[in-house]
Amino acid sequence: MGTCWCRDIAPEDMYEPPGAAATSAHAAAPRMSVPKVVDPHVVDQLVLELLTLIASFVDNDEESPVSLVKLHVIADKEEGWFQVVSSMVHVIPLEDPLGPSAITIVFDDCPLPSKDTVVKLTQLFNLCGQRAMMGNMNVRVERNICVVLGCIADKLAGPNSVAVLTEDTLEYMLSFLLIRHEPRIVLFALIALEKFAHTTENKLTIRKRLDKEEENPLLILERLADTDDYAWRQVGFCAKWALDNIFIVEDRALSYEIVDMTEINAILNTQDVSEYLKISCDGLEARCDSYSFESVRCTFQVNNGSWYYECLIVTPGVMQIGWATKSSHFLNHEGYGIGDDLYSLSYDGCRKLIWHEAKPSPVTEVPGWKPGDVVGCLIDMDVREAIFSLNGERLRTCTELFETTRQGFFAAASFMAFQQCRFNFGSEPFKFPPTDREFSCFNDYGYLTDEEKKVVPRRIYLEQLRCCSVKEDCCTLCFDDEACCVLEPCMHKGFCSLCTAQLKECPMCRAAILNVRHET
Repeated sequence: MGTCWCRDIAPEDMYEPPGAAATSAHAAAPRMSVPKVVDPHVVDQLVLELLTLIASFVDNDEESPVSLVKLHVIADKEEGWFQVVSSMVHVIPLEDPLGPSAITIVFDDCPLPSKDTVVKLTQLFNLCGQRAMMGNMNVRVERNICVVLGCIADKLAGPNSVAVLTEDTLEYMLSFLLIRHEPRIVLFALIALEKFAHTTENKLTIRKRLDKEEENPLLILERLADTDDYAWRQVGFCAKWALDNIFIVEDRALSYEIVDMTEINAILNTQDVSEYLKISCDGLEARCDSYSFESVRCTFQVNNGSWYYECLIVTPGVMQIGWATKSSHFLNHEGYGIGDDLYSLSYDGCRKLIWHEAKPSPVTEVPGWKPGDVVGCLIDMDVREAIFSLNGERLRTCTELFETTRQGFFAAASFMAFQQCRFNFGSEPFKFPPTDREFSCFNDYGYLTDEEKKVVPRRIYLEQLRCCSVKEDCCTLCFDDEACCVLEPCMHKGFCSLCTAQLKECPMCRAAILNVRHET
């Protein structure tokens, strides 16, 4: 593959905070000294090869890439684990939209490190609050370190996670929020703090430390949620979400309590979403910070005629945006999303693919998408056409979706790790509306009650569920519709038709579902 350009520090990787003097001791960002199992250049090549393969890896049933298997073999020993982590931190490019996702993929199947191993790693990286004041900071390295810390927090739980969140490690992450460094470091420091807070003791520790500041830095950062700077916009979104869901500030009104929903009649459906997707308080912006492939449908269903919506791209990575029905499967941990079954269709502008039935077809009409681009999604059920566009530039007409279903479509999308976009269902003027036909928009025809418009934090939603009474004959999965289905051949029952349509295995015995029988 040749020598990688990203091993040299490019100008865009450097960031010098105001008033900081450059120090030659840190300018080169030398690697930490770790015991070597294999040649470090070999590990670097494997990491970069994996990064390249992710962009072309389109079949969930394929075997793991050879480079990923080799990295896992190397990481099986403690010294090798240090090598793999060090390589990811130093060679994954800053500008590659799949860089942070590549780190999560490597960590996902790597051997779980011990508490002592992780503590040793933080010491080898020399994590401390003073690093945020370094002159000529290497943004790539610090960003990647924060991604690694978030992945470690995801892997560890309970006492091990508490032990890893040392005072130095906590100050390292918080310092980027306080000084408000280059936004990509701030973003992943904030995400790492959020993931450490999954353990209650850590959450209390972080909140206590935030309260010591004259003004909680998250209260400052959340003001950036609507900015046109798309890197800072991500920071603002995550800060607002964290304040609503994790790091609660006394006397601060929750976002859903103060957002104006008067003119909004169609939103992303918070009752019909996979488990880890974050949705904004107005129900129109979504983000995934999980390693799984998270999906969501909107609240409004269309059955005939021509309909259109738009999506603002905030991050340039892998998202599959398009159309789905109630029969579409959300298998987030298996990597199946919108466009991966017979009943959905999607456009992935990062990999330049259109997806249907988990089969990709290349897009050649437009370049890959970037932050600020607008994806247009048109469906015309009268002539059985679905058409995507990018900034008004039309892609080819798709008809394959109508071979299996001709009505009952929802706007829908799936998100790879660290991706974000904002939907416009017609509550604001469209940027690139179709000009070749008349169309309708969801917001003009949708209707939501005041309660249905509330995007309440998950913790509040779960508390409301605990207080609800449940009918004896309700579905044991959604606790909403009537349980009317029997799974064959295992014969387990207690599920509604909507939940059953999304199952491939029995949730009770894990047996394959060959048939579903409806009880009368």
